Amino acid sequence: MIGVIPAAGRGIRAYPYTKGIPKSMLEVGGEPNLARVIAIMRDKLHISEIVIVIGDFGDVIRNHFGDGSKFGVRLTYVPNDAVDKGLSYSILLSRPYVDDYFCVILADECYVDSNHEELLTAPYRSHFATCAVARTSAEEQILENYAVDVENGLIRRIVEKPRHAGDALLGLGTFIFNPEIYSHLEAALSPPSRVSDPVSVLGRLCEQGMSVVPFYMRGHYVNINTRDGLNLANNLVRARQFRDCTATLILLMKGSVSDTLRTLEEFRSVEKVKQVVLVLPGRIDPPQETPADVVCVAAPTPGYGDMMRTGLDAATGDIFITAFSDGSFSAQDVPKFLEYLKDGDFVVGTRTTRQLIQQGTNMRGIVRLAHVLLAKFLEIVWWGFEPRFTDVGCAYRALWGSTYRLIRPNLSARSGEYFVEMVIETLKCRKRIIEIPVTFQIRRKGVKEKEQTLRIFLRVAALIVRRRMGDSKRARS
Repeated sequence: MIGVIPAAGRGIRAYPYTKGIPKSMLEVGGEPNLARVIAIMRDKLHISEIVIVIGDFGDVIRNHFGDGSKFGVRLTYVPNDAVDKGLSYSILLSRPYVDDYFCVILADECYVDSNHEELLTAPYRSHFATCAVARTSAEEQILENYAVDVENGLIRRIVEKPRHAGDALLGLGTFIFNPEIYSHLEAALSPPSRVSDPVSVLGRLCEQGMSVVPFYMRGHYVNINTRDGLNLANNLVRARQFRDCTATLILLMKGSVSDTLRTLEEFRSVEKVKQVVLVLPGRIDPPQETPADVVCVAAPTPGYGDMMRTGLDAATGDIFITAFSDGSFSAQDVPKFLEYLKDGDFVVGTRTTRQLIQQGTNMRGIVRLAHVLLAKFLEIVWWGFEPRFTDVGCAYRALWGSTYRLIRPNLSARSGEYFVEMVIETLKCRKRIIEIPVTFQIRRKGVKEKEQTLRIFLRVAALIVRRRMGDSKRARS
C-alpha cells in the first residue's frame, strides 16, 4: 500500500504551541508525532512509500524528514495551498501518486500500543473502505471526533461530531480506502457549500449501501489537536517508556571533598541513576577517592553556567538530573522528579518553601525574597507562556535529554544566570515546566554564596527582559 498522511492543518486549537510549526510536528515523547505516524506505517503496515500533504510551515516537515531515507521510507511532499478547503481536499491532492488501496492516518492522532499490524490480515480488499474504531466509555471523545454505528459487521451510520454518542463506537483517523474514494471526495467538494469532510462523505456512502467495515483498534488513542491532548499523549508515551529509561546525574562540585564524596555515595544508590558525572570547577584534579565509575569532566571556568553546560554535554542518559555536590539537596527527592517528568519536559526545584528549608541555611531573609521576586518578575514578563514559579535559580532540576538538545544552541550564560536561561529557553519552545518543592540545606551555615549579590540579581533580571524582547522582535519580523 501507499501511505497518505494529511499534515496541512494549522493547529489553531493548539495555539500557541503551534506557533511557527505545523500541528503534526508537536513532540510526543521527544519526537514529532508525525514521526510516530510514519513509524506505524513503516513498522506495522510495511509501507515504504508515503505521501505527506503539507500546508503552512511545511518546510519544517521537509527539513526534518528530508526524502525519508533516514527513517526507512520514501517520502513525497504535496503542498496544499488551499487549506481552508478541508481534509478531503488534502487527501484528494494525493491522487496522482495512488492507483491501489491506500492507507490514511491523520497526523494529529497519537496511538500507543496499537494493533495496526492486524490491518494487514484484515480483508480490506473485499470492501470499499475500512475505518478504525474503538470502544470507549469516554463520551466526550466521541463528541469531539465522530460516532460509528455497526450492524452485522458493516458500518451503517457515521456522524461527525454528534450531539449525543449513545451506544456508538469512537471513530478514529486510520482508514484504508479503495482509490475510487477520490471521485466521491471530488464530488463532495463541488458545490463548496456541501458538507465535504471525508467522514461525512463516508457516512453518506454507508447510507447508500457501500461496503464499509470497522477495524477494532486496541491500545491507547489521543487526539493531540489541543494542549491538553498533547500533555495527555506525552504522559501516556513517557509512562510506558519510563521502565527502560536511564538517568544521568550531573553533580556540580561545590564545597569540601568530604561533602562531595558523601553526596556521590548518596545519589549513586538511586536505582534509576545509571551514570554519574562530576563537574570540576576549572581544570583541577578530581578527588582521589572518587569511584571509578564516576565520569569526571572539567569546566573551562568555575562559573555555574560553564559547569552546568559542561556536565549536561557529557551526559548520555535519557533523563538528566543536576544538583550541587555539597549536600545541599537530598537524593530522596529524585523519585519525585522522575514521577513529574512523566507529565513534563522539565522539572525544576524550588527552595523557597519554608517547611523544606533547614533552619540556619542561607536561603532565608533577603536571599529568599530575591529569588521569589525574580521568579515573579519572570512570570510577569513571560506571562503569555503561562509560567508559574517561586524560584528559578535552583540547581536541583531534571529534564529529558531531548529537551536539553532542543534548547542547547541558545544557552550561552557562563554564570548563575544559566539556571534562569534554561527555564526561559524551555518556555520559548513551549515545553511544559513543572516546579516542585525540594529539601534544601547547607552544611556551611551562614556562608554567603558568590552568586548572591545585587549585581547577579540585576543581570538575571536583565536577561529575563532581554530574551523576551528578542523573542518579540523575531515574532514581528
